[in-house]
Amino acid sequence: MRPVIKLDWPQENGSQKSYRPHTKANNDLEENLGPYCSYCEVFSSDLEVEHVISQDQDATLAHDWNNFLLACGRCNGKCGKSNKHVDFTTIHFPHLNNTFLSFSYKEGGLITVNPALTGISRTHAENMLNLIGLDKYPGNAKYPTLNQNDSRWKHRRIAWEWAKRYLPEYEADNLTAKQIVDFATQRGFFSVWYTVFANHPPVKQLLIRSFAGTATNCFDSTNSYQPVPRNPESLADPI
Repeated sequence: MRPVIKLDWPQENGSQKSYRPHTKANNDLEENLGPYCSYCEVFSSDLEVEHVISQDQDATLAHDWNNFLLACGRCNGKCGKSNKHVDFTTIHFPHLNNTFLSFSYKEGGLITVNPALTGISRTHAENMLNLIGLDKYPGNAKYPTLNQNDSRWKHRRIAWEWAKRYLPEYEADNLTAKQIVDFATQRGFFSVWYTVFANHPPVKQLLIRSFAGTATNCFDSTNSYQPVPRNPESLADPI
């Protein structure tokens, strides 16, 4: 899951911009974060303003810029977060943690909790996986009644197949890093492309720069753009 940087509350006429209704935040969020779901990472022209803390949980945050992310209808609806209870202290979120370290992306675009995580960090990553349902795919016994309309796994698989197809072309110098990333930004799924091109720092660097809102501090520019903890001062959970 791509870690992102939320900008400060936009200003208008010297004051915090009003987001009543909250849907007015859509354009500002897309300019900040790009046209990508903050959770499954799909590219979409039909994203929703997502309340990190749902209106059912705390109605006072219904129009609060700091409580907004962008999400697709599946991640924001019954297949994902909906009105589930959220506790920032027990869940990894893309605007607060380096959520790229939370998960592993595998062949076919399947997602699991990063096996290198232990203790609280692992629990917090598992909580995000369960909150959004990113591991919902046919055959997963965890979800015996999978919604047949939930095709997030399929779109991720397609992105994986595109990335794997482009990898040998790049390694043979038939495609440039810019050509790869120009295509990737129009498909979404930053984490899939970053994973497939893990051994190619020029592509990783350009992915980080080109996907709007990516938290650059989550990747070490002096060490082949490897992901690094976002909260290193936290001994309990540095992710």
